[in-house]
Formats: sequence, C-alpha cells, structure tokens
Amino acid sequence: DLLKFSFIYYFTKISFCFSTGSRVQRDCTEFTTTSCVPCTEGTHNEKSNGLKHCKPCSSCYSGSGLKVKLECTLTSDSVCEPQDGFFCLDWSSKSCGAAQKHSSCKGGQYISQRGTASTDTECSDCSTGTFSDGTGTSCQPHTQ
Repeated sequence: DLLKFSFIYYFTKISFCFSTGSRVQRDCTEFTTTSCVPCTEGTHNEKSNGLKHCKPCSSCYSGSGLKVKLECTLTSDSVCEPQDGFFCLDWSSKSCGAAQKHSSCKGGQYISQRGTASTDTECSDCSTGTFSDGTGTSCQPHTQ
C-alpha cells in the first residue's frame, strides 16, 4: 500500500513525510517511495509535511530580555518567555518573540500594579502630603 501511495504522489509531484521531526531526503519515483530522514540538532519540523529542509530552532536571546521556557526538539520549536523584570511585547503562538524591561516609577509615584510576564509596571502619583521614591507600593506621609 505504501508503494501504491508513493506511486500516486509521484504522479502528482508531491513527496510527503508522515513522521514529525523529519524531512524529505529523496522524492518518490515510479519505483521507490519517498525517503525521509530525521531533522538534525538545532532544527525541527512540528508537522508531517513534504519539506526538504527542517526549520531552524528559534533563539531566546538573553540580551533581548528573553529566556528559554522549553528547549527545541526535533518535533517542536523553542519556547521563549520574558526574563524576570521584563514583559512580553509579542506573544506569537506559545512563545514570546520580543520583551521589554518593566518601567520604573519616578519619585513622587508609587507602584500601583507590579509588572508581570505580560504587562508593564503601572505607576500612580502620590497624593498631596505624601511622598515616595518610586520603588514602593504606597506613598508615605510627610512628617511634621
């Protein structure tokens, strides 16, 4: 049946690898089936396909505020997440593509909402008669 299937694909000019984590090494002919080989380290293919090359694994650049959440395997790409103190600007699929450092509050402001992996820090102004250096979650009253 596999030879019959390859024969059909040969005449439609399509070769296909049914195993994830692999690529087409040699197209089928009227006499042979498609030859597939596993992806090499640093590459992956998440779905069965007819690609002749595996896709390169994504990098989680620490200089861009990213870290590896899940390592790349032959069958799945790397998953990146923001480092502590950063939030994600671009969630594409399950992975963070770009991160930014959380904002810092200025003197006279307090942290009204701490930043998370997906949101920036929110700052609010201190009310009259109170102060903050911008690092706390509340303002302190001025002493008389």
